[in-house]
Amino acid sequence: MASTDQVQDLRRRLKTKQYDPDDCIAAIKGQRIPSALGLPLLRLCTIRGIRFNDGFAKDLRGILPSFTRALNARDIMSNRVPVIASDEETPYCIWHPEVASESTYRQLVTAYPQMSYQVGRACAVAGYSDLYKELDIVPEVHIAEEARECGNLAIFDRIMAQPTRYEVMNDYTRTINASSANLPVAHLNGDTAVESSLNVRQEFSSADVPEIIDGVECITSLDGPGYRENIFDITEDMNIDIVNRYPLAEAEGHDVRHGELLVRLLTEPLPTELPTVDKDLLLLMAAYYGDIDRYARLRRPSMITGEYECCVRGVYHNTMFAVWWSKQARPKGRAGWKLSQAICARFIMNNVLSKVTDEAFDMPYLIWYPAIASESTYRKLAEMSPGMLPQILRACIVANYAELFDSLAATTVPDEAVVKEAEKSTNPHFHSVLANRVEEVGQTELGPFERWKLETSDRLFEWSSKWIWKTMAKANPQTYGDELQYNGTVCAAGDVELMACLPDEWRISEGGETGPEPLDYVNWPPEGKRP
Repeated sequence: MASTDQVQDLRRRLKTKQYDPDDCIAAIKGQRIPSALGLPLLRLCTIRGIRFNDGFAKDLRGILPSFTRALNARDIMSNRVPVIASDEETPYCIWHPEVASESTYRQLVTAYPQMSYQVGRACAVAGYSDLYKELDIVPEVHIAEEARECGNLAIFDRIMAQPTRYEVMNDYTRTINASSANLPVAHLNGDTAVESSLNVRQEFSSADVPEIIDGVECITSLDGPGYRENIFDITEDMNIDIVNRYPLAEAEGHDVRHGELLVRLLTEPLPTELPTVDKDLLLLMAAYYGDIDRYARLRRPSMITGEYECCVRGVYHNTMFAVWWSKQARPKGRAGWKLSQAICARFIMNNVLSKVTDEAFDMPYLIWYPAIASESTYRKLAEMSPGMLPQILRACIVANYAELFDSLAATTVPDEAVVKEAEKSTNPHFHSVLANRVEEVGQTELGPFERWKLETSDRLFEWSSKWIWKTMAKANPQTYGDELQYNGTVCAAGDVELMACLPDEWRISEGGETGPEPLDYVNWPPEGKRP
């Protein structure tokens, strides 16, 4: 038990924000409590050290709920039943990095019946089928997925034999909803942070330390928090470590087998019970094509990398996806802004101006691809949102709406993107009108962050890919950069589409190159397999 002076010192450390890589390493190794615990990174390193090093940082009990939960989890995994004073001190994951003995879990659930589902999950990891039967809990999907992944089929088969399964655990929020009178019926859907995924490690990096300016904390560097936010964090340590490690990717043949499963799931109807798979690519491609059913089923509570870009592409190409998204709460920040622009653009191209405002910054730029609205729609749009005149002029050029173009061009100073679009047009009228207008009033130059608008509409078609990856899991949609296509958002899935079409004999073998290989019909496919 920490003395009063020690408690005061630890509470002072909680308020102190400093980044020291040596402190991070020492905490992860369970050697010493950091001298400053104010930054989230240092707390994660400390929790990591507690979980992996029995006896470390016991003085932190009661200092912060997350520390207390980690200490309680460590006690359990070391076959000690701790005193848990409240729900706030109840750990979610009590099976990683080690499992306790079956008798310890039995004692734990006797002392704390409300932890029966955590114990059930631990049974699925450890294979304690007898104890699982004793728990008498409802058939739960996270426990089923865990048992399947860990190879404990007695528990898995017992759950799957039941006519209905339920969702009691939530790995996204680390909550247990066992008391609800109407538990939600659920299917296996890849929403479980299975035990093998917890062995992934992410190396910590330099963390931002805020400066106090006029009494306000301000971030003055661009280092970030020092870690990547994981979708799952059931151990509350973000898998933080001294080095990066991806054990599954290192396993012989895993990527190839996983890739084969992904191809099947991408090209066939999804099964009711999703097999063990990293579903992120399935989610991204559902968004890319605007597949409402698949996307609504597969999406996670928060967006993953590349998701909003794929959604923007899906909205542009699928009106029904745009209508569905228009009824959903948008994510915060750039993702929500870009999605709102895409929805508005799709509605405009369908001749519906209900999403239009006079705030030009919030309005979309690309409003003529992949469909063209009627001339009367663009005319009304110019009246409703005068700030959109540049893109309306471009739409008129592409659609060959000369009369509307002439009337609008006479009232504005054209910018260089509109001029460039006119130069590419097969109708010389547009270039002639703009040349005269520029001579009269000049031309607006685009700013450095608007250069993507200079791409002309003849470049809006989607390019295919020639690159073959060793496994579908490596062929993610490309979302880096900014282009005219999709309103300044890049989204190209040519690699994925190529991999889906490949005959089996054209794929890179398990022992072959790591790729990618160009499909050029000279060096690939290999001789003897070419058509």
